[in-house]
Amino acid sequence: MSLWRRRLRSAGDGSFEVRLPRDERALLGRLPAELDELLGRLAETSSPVPEALRRLFPVAYPTDPVAEENFAQIARGEVLRAHREALGVLAETASATRLTSEQLAGWLAALNELRLVLGTALGVSEESVPPAPADPSFGQWALYGYLSLLVEDVVAALSGQLPPPVPGADEAVPEDSWGEPPGGLRWDGTPVPKGP
Repeated sequence: MSLWRRRLRSAGDGSFEVRLPRDERALLGRLPAELDELLGRLAETSSPVPEALRRLFPVAYPTDPVAEENFAQIARGEVLRAHREALGVLAETASATRLTSEQLAGWLAALNELRLVLGTALGVSEESVPPAPADPSFGQWALYGYLSLLVEDVVAALSGQLPPPVPGADEAVPEDSWGEPPGGLRWDGTPVPKGP
C-alpha cells in the first residue's frame, strides 16, 4: 500500500492546489539552480552537449550526422532557453500554494528535466533496481523516485483539465497512427525493416 499523498490537484477554477511539506518546497526551490548552472555554462560555449545533459537535447537526425549538427546549431539556443525558463518557473513558485495551468506546465517540464539528468547519471533503465539504503547512491535514487511521483501528480492534475473523450473516437484511429512512413523510414529516422 502506497503512503504517497497527492501533492497537486485541480482547484476547479482552472488553477491547481499545491500541498507540499516545507522540506519538499525547499528541495524544489534549490534543485533548479543546480541544473540551471550546468545549462548556463553550456549556453556560453559551442562545445558538444555533455553526456549528463544529452537527454535534454533530443536527436532529430539520428542517421545523418551533418544534418544533426546543423539542426543542433539552429535549435540549441531555443532548447536551452525553454529548459531554463521552466526551471525558473519551478524555482520561483516552489513555495506557492496555488498555480496556474501555465505554471504547472512549467513544473512538469522542469521536473522532467531534473529526472532525465538524474536518471542519466544513475544509469536508470527499465531493468534497474534501486540499491539498498547503505549504498552511497541511495539518496539519489530516492530523489529520482520522488521526482517521478511528483511528475505523475502533475500529469494527473493537468489531465483532469482535459475535455472528456468523444464516444467512438478511438475507433477512427488507424492501428498505425503515423501512417505510411516517408522514404521507408520510421518516425525515429531508422529504416523500416524489410519483410522476408
